[in-house]
Amino acid sequence: HSDMFHFHLLSQLAKHHTDLTEVLKTSDFFLVWGCIRDVLLGIVQDPDDIDLTMWGQPREIYENLNTSGFSTFITEKFGTITLIPKLEDGSHLNIKYELTPFRAESGYADARHPDQIFWSDSLVLDAQRRDFRINALYYSQQFIKAPSYETEKNIDDELLIKILEREGFIYLENQQVLIVQKESYLEQLIVKGKIDLDFLYYLLDIQPIGYHYWEVQKQFSEKIRIHLLIDPTKGLQSMISRKLQTVWEADKRFQEDALRLLRALRFVNVINEKLLELWKKEEKSDPKNKIRLFDFETETRKAIKRNHALLSSIAKERIYQELVKSFSQGNPFGLIGLIDEAEMLPILFPALAKTKHYDQPIRYHPFDIYAHIILTLYHLQQINKNYLVRFAMLYHDVGKVGQYEQYWLNLSKEEIRKVLAGPMNHRFSSGELMKEDFRNLGFSNKEIEEIKRYIKEHHTPWEILLSSPSSRAKKLKKLLSEAGYEKVQNLLDINIADRLGMYNPLQNSSDLSDSYYLKELLDEIENSEGQFKKSDLAISWADIMKEFEFKPGKIIWELLDIAFDWVIWDVKNRNLPDQIFANLRNYLKHRKEK
Repeated sequence: HSDMFHFHLLSQLAKHHTDLTEVLKTSDFFLVWGCIRDVLLGIVQDPDDIDLTMWGQPREIYENLNTSGFSTFITEKFGTITLIPKLEDGSHLNIKYELTPFRAESGYADARHPDQIFWSDSLVLDAQRRDFRINALYYSQQFIKAPSYETEKNIDDELLIKILEREGFIYLENQQVLIVQKESYLEQLIVKGKIDLDFLYYLLDIQPIGYHYWEVQKQFSEKIRIHLLIDPTKGLQSMISRKLQTVWEADKRFQEDALRLLRALRFVNVINEKLLELWKKEEKSDPKNKIRLFDFETETRKAIKRNHALLSSIAKERIYQELVKSFSQGNPFGLIGLIDEAEMLPILFPALAKTKHYDQPIRYHPFDIYAHIILTLYHLQQINKNYLVRFAMLYHDVGKVGQYEQYWLNLSKEEIRKVLAGPMNHRFSSGELMKEDFRNLGFSNKEIEEIKRYIKEHHTPWEILLSSPSSRAKKLKKLLSEAGYEKVQNLLDINIADRLGMYNPLQNSSDLSDSYYLKELLDEIENSEGQFKKSDLAISWADIMKEFEFKPGKIIWELLDIAFDWVIWDVKNRNLPDQIFANLRNYLKHRKEK
């Protein structure tokens, strides 16, 4: 038994191992990487993204697969075989397996990919190419005659590690888990990718002597499943100490593959967020039972900072994936802090980096632009998990640097009004800066446009709140018409977070009753009328041309806008052709008089 490790969840990995045995036509393979880490930490109950490895040549393994019920393909250069289970109707299950045979690597001229790959027959050599110790665990299952002991005792994490350090292996009878770390044992246990059952029995036969709970007298009973955990780089120790540490020398690992610099930050960020969620779910919020979160082992942390410039050489698509994972599953506020500490901010988010130490009017914002932005991000992530909304919050005010620089030119009030009405207004310039930086990070045009819309409209809820109470519903309806319910909800969340991140000395930032009123009003409109769009008008442009005998021209679209603005006040009673045309006649009459 262990206080920290969820060994009972290894049965979930066993199910995958059993399923894959039929596909690979052998049980001599190992699940690896994150699926084992996440299951042991308890942050994933049943993983759906599973890596595995085995001995052999990629092409030979691929050609020998039993592909019935699976879509498969192979990446020739790196020998990775992807397997996705299919249903009878041809659709795919949301599970992905990636198999890369044992390999060793050398030379990393581009700081990303190995120059040479050698297919190896050694699990120990395979472990040495992994990035972090917590990712270098291997899992297999074996059905053997079960050793049974007279007593079953629990063991705490401290003693578990003590025995592993001293003996190089341990068998936890309660959990039916055999952990092996010692290299000389591993070389005898796994020979050319196959488990040597004689040596496995030998390990189970020589339990460490001298601890009162180990009883040497044993007898063999019926066969049982043994969960075999192979840990050549002592990843379990890293998990217990809660320190992310590279496999072997940190500088070398980051210089081989510079993406690991960002992956290190992402791993700690996302794992900690999931550990917190698990802790809250298990109602362990008792201060006496404080949760322990991950940090970086000292040399690993220093090496990240030393090698940060290498990140510039990485393909933007790979950086994009890491950032999106963190902003979707992790703690974006914390990630930006780690990126800043590692001096990566100017590489990844240049416009954001320029907001540091750039003061705002203190009576409204007692912090510089950067501090305000990340505080708003902190508040937003508590209420909204949409990664695009979170990225919009990150860039919503970066254009203030250029806007404020105009102010320092001793402009007149009239000139300042022109700045605020033009492209230097931060609502517009922030979106343009975001577009440039996020395109360089590999974001799609669709994602960029949605983020830009949130940035451009982030003051709209303010404007609705500042308008007369009688016109708020109409303005909100118009916003709903243009953006849709979900996007308006996102904008209202941005507004709430923006206010909470101001810490305005003149206002009570915590009094958000008016913002929450807008949310309630939005729900009322959604439930009573829904999203009313121009296409829902009871008349069309063709009807206007026919009714007023107009030829095609600007006037048609002008009248459609007028009709829409009038109907949206009271859709139920006004969206009728006769009513609309009567209003348009009245409008045209006054327009003519003017």
